[in-house]
Amino acid sequence: MDFSTINALKQALNTGSAQIQAIANNMANVNTPGYKRKDVSFSDTLDDAQNDLQMVTLKKTDSRHMDTDDSPPPSVNFITDTSGSMRADGNNVDIDAESSRLAAASIYYQGAAQLMQNQFSGLKYVISGGQ
Repeated sequence: MDFSTINALKQALNTGSAQIQAIANNMANVNTPGYKRKDVSFSDTLDDAQNDLQMVTLKKTDSRHMDTDDSPPPSVNFITDTSGSMRADGNNVDIDAESSRLAAASIYYQGAAQLMQNQFSGLKYVISGGQ
């Protein structure tokens, strides 16, 4: 059984969570002199995830169990935005821009969570024999 979709969605949830965390940290440090905003490189993270998509492996305790892979998930790539500053003290966090990014990241995360729920609902349906 190929779980590559579930693995991709797991990485999407990890990336979305990291993005929300980075934005929350940026917003918390809006008044910290010299703070540079952090972000998550979606393209790098998702490229890594695509390169690492494999079959999931489970621990086999019975010869009838499926084979799976125990490799660790790819990590999330954080980047620091060193371009320009919003204020004279070197801080480059724009609270309005971060609020917009938070809204977009929340929508992304909710979408990935809904897709994951749909995957598991389909598996549950199959396991229950279509009932």
